[in-house]
Amino acid sequence: MKYLQSGLVLIAGVLGAATATSHTDHNVDAVRKTDVRETILRRFLQANHSPVESYTRNFIQEADSHKLDWRLLPSLAFVESGAGQTSKRNNIFGWNNGGYGFSSAAQAIHHVAEALAEARPYKGKDLIGKLAAYNQTPGYRKLVTGVMAQICPVSAPEAL
Repeated sequence: MKYLQSGLVLIAGVLGAATATSHTDHNVDAVRKTDVRETILRRFLQANHSPVESYTRNFIQEADSHKLDWRLLPSLAFVESGAGQTSKRNNIFGWNNGGYGFSSAAQAIHHVAEALAEARPYKGKDLIGKLAAYNQTPGYRKLVTGVMAQICPVSAPEAL
């Protein structure tokens, strides 16, 4: 009887796993889009020896969640700290002239994404307006948009 019960449990487990993996309800286009952007961004960060490469998904998820170009946050981090190479206290964006500390790079990514979407100096502005408010230094906008183009020349890479 003991063997019969364990055998039934084993068979039920195998059938359940087969059923769970045979059909999934998800949007294939959304998964493909995310995967393409993640692959592109991860390659860029790896090529530049970025210590925040493990946060690739965070960059993209926060950008999507706050309706920002997916290349903006990593480009700001690249310009401000070499994508984390020279950051202090997880401030990969040079936030508040570098005087602000974050508990993690993930917290920094979330904070800056939210600010770029909702804070008074940035809310309702397009990319150029956001960059002008972020840093008024002449040439800064061109520097950031140049990095964005290095990451990927188009904002929708699935169209390539």
